[in-house]
Amino acid sequence: MSESVIITNETFSVATLIYARLRRVSGRVIDASYLTENVEYAEHVMAMAKQTQDPELLRLVERLTKVLGLKVDEEPVNEIQFTQHVDLISVEPTQEDIERAQGANRYIGALR
Repeated sequence: MSESVIITNETFSVATLIYARLRRVSGRVIDASYLTENVEYAEHVMAMAKQTQDPELLRLVERLTKVLGLKVDEEPVNEIQFTQHVDLISVEPTQEDIERAQGANRYIGALR
């Protein structure tokens, strides 16, 4: 059976910050409202956020853990983890992509 938590302004605030940062860092989208309502989901999201090794996400996870009153991990965090960067794939549009996007905006002489 899933546990529920009491929703506070601070809990929702931290959840939305995690949502925004997690989306920016890894492209993952979470349900911030459900995160504030279900402890099991919150723990899953926090584990996913920890895997990114993003310092800001780690700070937000720690803050959410305190706000929800969850048990803090006893495992010390290695400082080397904070300096590692996740290589993100950068995709540049091709000339064909640019022409296709520009072609869609051209006036064709008639109403659409």
